[in-house]
Amino acid sequence: MHSNEAFEHEQKGANEGLNPMFGNWQHRFEIAPISYAAGGVKRAAFRKAIQGKLKNKFCYTNEVRLEIVIYLDVQTVLETDETADVDNYAKAILDGLKGPEGILFDDTQVQALTVSWLDSYGRDRTYFEVSISSSPDDFMLKPVEFYEMPDGLWYPHGRKMWSDGGQESQSDRDHYAGLLILEMMSSVKRNARVLFRKSGMGRLRAYQQGKYVSSSARGFHRSRIDEGFSMHARREWRAAFEAWRRDHADEIAEIEQIVDGARENYERMTALLAGQLPSVEDDERKIDP
Repeated sequence: MHSNEAFEHEQKGANEGLNPMFGNWQHRFEIAPISYAAGGVKRAAFRKAIQGKLKNKFCYTNEVRLEIVIYLDVQTVLETDETADVDNYAKAILDGLKGPEGILFDDTQVQALTVSWLDSYGRDRTYFEVSISSSPDDFMLKPVEFYEMPDGLWYPHGRKMWSDGGQESQSDRDHYAGLLILEMMSSVKRNARVLFRKSGMGRLRAYQQGKYVSSSARGFHRSRIDEGFSMHARREWRAAFEAWRRDHADEIAEIEQIVDGARENYERMTALLAGQLPSVEDDERKIDP
């Protein structure tokens, strides 16, 4: 794709709220910030106010760098007790950015956070700005749902896909193909870590080696996911898939074969990483069975 055409697609999607502009997103909230210590009722209202201003139709799916600039009256900050520390403002703002109506899934996605305040030049004129940057492809169109996988984590998955500045709905076939791939990669990662530990690796080393046979998709612990998202336990979505498969076996058969073949290859790579090299006899049999 020509660079100008790629830019036009990004710009078109960003204008419609379908994607961050090459990973970058900014918004100015004409809302007075509150401290996280303000209490649950006020925080809930503040969160609702933030999400009422959001127009994004996507969520970031991986790590982000986030910057918050809070505009406050300088005299009020320096000469009264009416304002809070910037970190307390940040906590309340981050809470408003999460969830199905937000732009993030969880605080753990924030890899770097910068918070600062500037003079708003007016006691009654307080607001804040948020800037987020991430990898250009680390986003997913709403609505996002979470599916449990063999490694015990829950992975975001949606039925809409970004395409050239627009969006397309996935067929049932493509939807389940994506879940089968996630399931396979999750299973490979889990089994690889077990094998690495058995081979004598420590916990951290096994985690690091497991990245070689892991999906780039990020899974989340159940406790990290906002209750507003639709959640599908593995037994549940598997049952739905098997019911669909009974009438569509011919549509998914080739994909299942490809997934099974990929699993075998990943398992061979896992064995190599664990130091279980194939014997010379095995290699000879593969060359001349």
